[in-house]
Parts: sequence; structure tokens; C-alpha cells
Amino acid sequence: MNRHTFLHGALVLMIAGLVTRVMGFIYRIFLTRIIGAEGMGLFQIVFPILGLVLTFVTMGFPLAISKLVAEAVAQRDRARIQRIMRISGISVASLAVLFTLLMYLFRHAIETHWLTDPRAYPAYLAMIPVVGIIAISSLYRGYFQGLQDMAPTAWASILEQTVRILSIWILAAYFVRYSLSYAAAAAMMGMVLGELSGLLFMVFQQRRRARLIDVIPDPAYTRATESMRSTVHAIGQISLPVTLSKLIWSLLFAAEPVLVMRALQAAGFVTSQATSMYGEYSGMAIPLLVFPTVITSSLATNLVPAVSEAAAAGEMFRIRKRLSQSFTATALVSFPASVVFTLFAGPLTTVIYKQPNIGPILAIMAPFEFLLCLQAPLTGILQGLNRAGVAMVNSIVGGVAKLLLIVVLARRPEVGILGVSMATAFSFTLSTLLNLWFVVRMIGFHIRLQSLLRVGIAAIGMFAYMQAITFHHRPLPGSTLLLAIGGGLIVYFALLCALRVLTSRAVSRIPKVGPALARIVRWMPFAV
Repeated sequence: MNRHTFLHGALVLMIAGLVTRVMGFIYRIFLTRIIGAEGMGLFQIVFPILGLVLTFVTMGFPLAISKLVAEAVAQRDRARIQRIMRISGISVASLAVLFTLLMYLFRHAIETHWLTDPRAYPAYLAMIPVVGIIAISSLYRGYFQGLQDMAPTAWASILEQTVRILSIWILAAYFVRYSLSYAAAAAMMGMVLGELSGLLFMVFQQRRRARLIDVIPDPAYTRATESMRSTVHAIGQISLPVTLSKLIWSLLFAAEPVLVMRALQAAGFVTSQATSMYGEYSGMAIPLLVFPTVITSSLATNLVPAVSEAAAAGEMFRIRKRLSQSFTATALVSFPASVVFTLFAGPLTTVIYKQPNIGPILAIMAPFEFLLCLQAPLTGILQGLNRAGVAMVNSIVGGVAKLLLIVVLARRPEVGILGVSMATAFSFTLSTLLNLWFVVRMIGFHIRLQSLLRVGIAAIGMFAYMQAITFHHRPLPGSTLLLAIGGGLIVYFALLCALRVLTSRAVSRIPKVGPALARIVRWMPFAV
């Protein structure tokens, strides 16, 4: 089996991520049109519980598998991969069975003491089966990421979203005639069906293209075989800090809807209003805000095995190169996104969700898009350098600060849900800056500031164009909005080529699509 390059793997995940994010927006648009902001709030209230349970079930095994399998493949150690997968599989399957039972047995306690809106209880029950499915899927994802073969996980994600969208048309649209509770539960069932389809696809792909005998046909001969205890220790060394980080973060995330609902109620809003506001924030504004992170999350997924491999070989220059590439890629994506979300937050959310009041929620966080997108690559580098604990602490610091600010700001009637947006922006800004400080301390500051400046100039040019197009249009019609954003992106791309941020030579090195993109770049004025 051929090893895939860092750029190839990142590109595959980026393309798949873009496709699935677009499909995810279609999914949310249909869901919002069917069940509204209040129904979205019910749907979102139970998600923190799922995140908390999955933290206990997966225990950081996917990251450990990704990192250790990458090292074992480089050493042609087939036996070690077998031990890694056997230990991880038994552990995760056992935990999945245990926590699925606990979720069912304590369902009434959770309904009474945790769910801030009792109408979310059916969605909680519908969510229980997905725990085991996601847990097993995570092992396959870690395995393929360790091989740096991102195609199976990419196609699995697309299949999952396809099944979820189809289920919305069939299930949620049917059950909404009975109540919002059952419609939200039907949407959750669609998630279960989507995750199951993705798991079955990855199982098939592993049998077809990633059997160990094909991955390592000629294993290296080693006299001393690593013991099972040593393998467990290696897995634990990586997974435990990640588990602790995710556990604390999941607890913070699980506390978020409770604190938000309590704060909004203290500000004078009734339960249904608070649920609707939380649905607007977490189910509509946040998905738009994090859309650009599909690029940097793909980079982060590839950075862990790539940085780990480079660190094991003592090639620090490769890690510095990855840092520089991550900064440039983050700026290329986040700068225009920040411009669009800040300038057109209101019109954009009106066109997408038919909910103009979501605009201010998004606009508060949009100027900090670059730092949000940069968080994942920096975390990936720290994890690849065996500094997952550092990333953990930084994430916790940001999470605690967010909850404290929610309590202070959201309970003020004149601020309300906007205070949650302010707290979120401060949280990821703080965590990212802390991650950057530690990465620079470990590998040095090797970032091409000249490239970032040129990307910034291109984004300013895009902003000027869009301001000129929309200056005399208030309120902004959908056709003018489309012209402004589409034309702005063309201006941005042309300026990137003119400023030599994108060159035909550099673009041509991108796997598969590079030559075609290089021809487009050469058509741009002043491009090279």
C-alpha cells in the first residue's frame, strides 16, 4: 500500500469536509424550516451529554491509534499494529456497552436533574444507540489516519450526511405533526442512521484496502517483541492526557446549556424563549462560524501523525515547515470568512435560516475567525510533539473563562444571548494564544509574516469591493448579497495571485487538482 503525503491527505479531508459541511448546512436548513429555533434548541440541549459520554467511551484511543500506527508503519512493525488495535477495540467496545446501559438506566434522573427543558427527553432516548456506533467508528478513523489514508473516512462522512438529510425529509417532517419533542427525536434518529451507515462503509473499506497484510507485506524482523504491557503504556501515555482534556472540556460543554438557560431565565426570559435563543446560538450561528474550520481541522488531523513521524526522526525543520504552512492556510481561509460574516451576518442568516435575529449573534464572534481556525492546527502540533497535556490545560482555561463570562453577561437583560457570543469569542481567543505561545517556545517562531500580510491586503481589497457593491442597498436583497460575496471572492483570489501568495508553480504541486488550478492561476492578471 502506498503511503500518502501530508498534502494529499489534508486535501482529501478538506474536500470531503467542505462537501459534508455544505451538506450539513442543507441538513440544518431543512431541520430549521421544519422544527424552528425552539426545536433546534431541544435538539442541541442533549448534545453535550453525548460528548461527555463519548469522552469516557473512546478514552483518547483514536488519537493514540493514529499516532502509534503511523510510527509502527514507518518501522514496518505489523505485530505492534495488531496489538494496538486489539487493546483499543476490546477497551472501547466494553466501555460502549457499559455507558449505553448506564444512559438507559439513569434516563429518568437525567430527565429530572440535567435536561433544562423536559421536552428534550425523547431526543435523549433516541440518542442512546449512537454511542456504541460512534465509538467503534472512531477506531476505524484512527486506523486510517495512522495510515495517512484519508479517503475512506472522507467518503464515510459524506455517506453519513446523505443519510441524515434523507432521514430529515422522512422522519422529522412526519413526526413534527405530533410535537416538537418527537420531531427533535426523529432528527436524532437520523443521526443514528447516518453514523451506522458510515461505520459499515469503513468496515468494508478496511477489509478491501487496508488489511495489515497489504499495509505491511514485508514486516521488519525484530528480535525483541514489545510486550502487551508496553503497548498499553504507550497507548495510555497518549490517550490519558487527551481523555482528561476531553473529559474536563465535555463537563464544561455539558454545563454550558444549563448555565445559558439559567442565565437567560434570570434575565427575565421564559423557558421557551431561552430554548429558542440557545437554538439560534448553538444550532445556527455556531455552525456558520465554524464552517471555515473544515480546512484547518483537516490540517490538524494530518498534523498529528506527520509531526509525530518528523519528531521521531529528529527532523525539526519539517515541524517548523508544517507550522508555517498551517498559518498560511488558516489565513487564506479565515480572513475572507471573517470579512463575509462580519459584514453580512444579518443578511446571510436571513437568507439561510429565515431568522434575521441570528445576525448579531454571529457578528460578535466573526472578527476572531482567524484565531478560531488556528486553534486546531496548533493543538495538532502539540499532540504530535507529545504535549497533549499542554493543549488540554489551555483548552480548559478557555472553557472555564467562557462559563464565567456566560454567568456574568447572559443574565443581563440588555445583553442576553449576545453575552454567550462574547464569552465564546474570548474563550477560543485565549486558548489559541496560549497554544501559540507554547508551540513557539518548543520549536521557535518560523512563520512567514510577509505571506500573512499579503493575505490581509487581499482580504482588505475584498472588503472594499463588497462595501462598494452594497453601499446603497439597505436592506440587502438576496441577489445583491450573492453578487457581493461571489464577486468579493473573485477579487480576493485575483489579489492573492497578483500578490504572489498563490503561484502556478506552488498550486501545481497540489495532488490531482493542482494542474487545473495552476491554469486558472495563470489566467489571473499579474500572476506567475
